[in-house]
Amino acid sequence: MTTWRDQVRLTPLAAELERAHAHGVGAALAGMQDAGLGPVRLTGTAVPVLAEAAVTSATPFLRAPLLSRLHRVRRLHTTTDGQACPTCQVPSPCPTAQELDA
Repeated sequence: MTTWRDQVRLTPLAAELERAHAHGVGAALAGMQDAGLGPVRLTGTAVPVLAEAAVTSATPFLRAPLLSRLHRVRRLHTTTDGQACPTCQVPSPCPTAQELDA
């Protein structure tokens, strides 16, 4: 059975964010099971679920500043009526806008 995530075609930026999420889950999983935690070290089948939950609940707080900055960049490099980019002064779409659309 495939999940809905397996069926979604991601943009490069979205794919990078998903990879970062997966790395975060891996780090949380390793941290919860670290032997250095001694008696509070977590083990068992619930640990991956807890790691996913921890990263998922933190993700909006981590993504929001990044997405806000990207939105501001988009506004600086958006034109209307095929004019030159107001920031770069090159024909639209400028390289920055093209990268954001990739």
